Amino acid sequence: MNLSIYKPNSKNLGCAASFQIAQKEGGEPVFYVNFIAQHSWNDQKKTGSFSESRNDPSKTASLKFNEFELGEIINAFNQKVIYSTYHTNDTNKTSIRFSPFEKSKGQGENTIKYTAFGFSVTRNGSDTFKLPMEPGECVRLVAFINKYYSLLDDTRKPANKEKKIESKFEQKAKTPKQDAPAEESDEF
Repeated sequence: MNLSIYKPNSKNLGCAASFQIAQKEGGEPVFYVNFIAQHSWNDQKKTGSFSESRNDPSKTASLKFNEFELGEIINAFNQKVIYSTYHTNDTNKTSIRFSPFEKSKGQGENTIKYTAFGFSVTRNGSDTFKLPMEPGECVRLVAFINKYYSLLDDTRKPANKEKKIESKFEQKAKTPKQDAPAEESDEF
């Protein structure tokens, strides 16, 4: 399952992100984010194209987030604070940042100010992916992360736990009650 956000722009600096939950049978789910940089802009149609960038390694990036990093992202959204971290491996050093910024829409007395977020990823100091996120997109991402948490928690339930609970209910159903009859009362 995935959640995709496309943000092309006329400067041809846009980005698309696909948030994905992957799970192998019997294993815990994994949360990934895949980025692809905008390739071109059609000024007549006011649309951007991304597909031509998919085979260029400098135009794509993949990240894997753990459950605690995802919690930090949710906290950043809720508290409107910056969350930054980095991932390293043998060949890549990637910095990750969620930053709140103020936006407004409308004019004059009808201007409404609100907080949006910038999600930026920089790999090896040169390959940068920037995804501006509106409040509704942040809310939807939080719901998607919560789906991941639900799947993760389900995989961590001991297999015998449900059987033990069922067994206790079956035993109680077979055991006769020894309670005294209840007296009638007008009080609750």
